[in-house]
Amino acid sequence: MVPVLIEIGPVSLFSFGATLALGFLVAGVVLAGELEARGLSRELASGIIWWGAIGGLLGSRVLSLANDWSALLADPQGQIFGGAGFVWYGGLLGGFLTVSLFIRQRQVPWAVVTDAIAPALVLGHAIGRVGCQLSGDGDWGPPSTLPWAMAYPLAIVGWTHAPGVRVHPAPIYESVAYGLIYLALIRIARDPQRRPAGFVIASYLVLSGLARFVIEGVRVEPRVFWGLTEAQTIAVASMVVGCVWLALLGARSRPLAAAAGLLAALLGSAGCNVGAPLAPDFVAQNLDGAAVRLSNYRGSVVLLNLWTTWCPPCREEMPSMQALFGQLGKNGLVVVAVSEDNGAAAAVRPFAQEFKLDFPLLVDPTGTVGRLYGISGYPETFVIDREGRQRARFIGPRDWTSPELAAALTTLLETGRWPLGPDGS
Repeated sequence: MVPVLIEIGPVSLFSFGATLALGFLVAGVVLAGELEARGLSRELASGIIWWGAIGGLLGSRVLSLANDWSALLADPQGQIFGGAGFVWYGGLLGGFLTVSLFIRQRQVPWAVVTDAIAPALVLGHAIGRVGCQLSGDGDWGPPSTLPWAMAYPLAIVGWTHAPGVRVHPAPIYESVAYGLIYLALIRIARDPQRRPAGFVIASYLVLSGLARFVIEGVRVEPRVFWGLTEAQTIAVASMVVGCVWLALLGARSRPLAAAAGLLAALLGSAGCNVGAPLAPDFVAQNLDGAAVRLSNYRGSVVLLNLWTTWCPPCREEMPSMQALFGQLGKNGLVVVAVSEDNGAAAAVRPFAQEFKLDFPLLVDPTGTVGRLYGISGYPETFVIDREGRQRARFIGPRDWTSPELAAALTTLLETGRWPLGPDGS
């Protein structure tokens, strides 16, 4: 992670700005070639890139401001001219509008030009996500112990995780996915069989929507509609529009079907399964010395808490955890608290009596479970659904009787859907 590429005195070259400029440059070269292949002037590319950049930057900024309405009202000048905060789909819409006006003004076929734009757009997006990765702009995912997980301690957006915590590098996932889409669109655009105008841009809407929908499940973003993030709802709309468009064109494409299938398979394994992996199974002893396996609770929603008796935040949250168990235990919620005290059962029994805890208490004095789950401190709590998949990870204490958490767990119990993000946001 390199937020600043070059620093000479007061002048700094930021990695995000550099990759953004590179993305526009490469997109311009690709666009010029695609326009020429369709019998149009290469000179159109510069105008399209220019107006696309203007509309894209304005649109992405407007949507970013709209997403934080309260902050905008509190400090309009600071928010508008602060320069931080850009949203891709706002940029896509803004660029679409300004470029469409430019195309109309130049009196060239809109569908033909947008077909030429699609491969350039997705390749520029792939390069731009490299900038997100280098700068650490907050697009990362939840904590992970996978080999490619990483930390962002120098991020331009505040990195709040404790030392040793690593997360999913979601920008890398996006960059790889969009690179694959670029190859698919080029293959479709250059297919020997003639395609009707609009086929490539419609394919872009389907494939890019699919990629963003899946990867968004790995990003730490608030859920706004039906358990989906804002970007996921827009991605669904993108896929619907693209599919309807292709249907109206009456076109069938083996390359598109193959690309969609391959992308879905790749992202399904690198996205959906990453976002909701199976919780690692383990065996620990209860206070009576009997061995208990986590998978014994398969079929119930499990709140797995790792804690110690000497940890003040653990003591702080334990009464609310007991209250939550009393409230939802009859509906299928099981609280499993694994103590990593050196004193094992002898240290936990007095604590359990003091707080009148009646949910399963296990002991792991060797810290094996904590290492298995990659915890960075105490307490940490994991939400595990009825199929044994980890749906969320909470670092630090919580008030488990809060209406938001109680409602989220009730939704998971009743529908199997986790309405909050992977970090509980």
